[in-house]
Amino acid sequence: MPRYLYIFGFASPEQIEGWEKHGWDDEDSEAVFIEAASEQEALTWGREVSREFIRQLYGTRGLVWKDTDYANWIENAPETKWSPLDLSRIQIVRVGEHPPLDGHHIARRGETNAA
Repeated sequence: MPRYLYIFGFASPEQIEGWEKHGWDDEDSEAVFIEAASEQEALTWGREVSREFIRQLYGTRGLVWKDTDYANWIENAPETKWSPLDLSRIQIVRVGEHPPLDGHHIARRGETNAA
């Protein structure tokens, strides 16, 4: 099955606090490989991964990730932008699966018991 690199932006609780107090406008990003039948299917599932990631990050504080609020895309030719080592550390999921988390980030392959 084809594998697509999905990347999404988000603001951590600390970044939102910085924006509210100081007007800072920075964001973080995360990435996950998604095995899907098509790029559109991978993008659609990636947005669900983003929503669940933010739900877990914020808990009861209520922030909801929306694809209209943050950048999100399927990266074309990631091997031209990142090293093989960097790409080997990105989690791989299938449509319907969520990647494991490590604190406030998606766990890197090789740093948890996840494959």
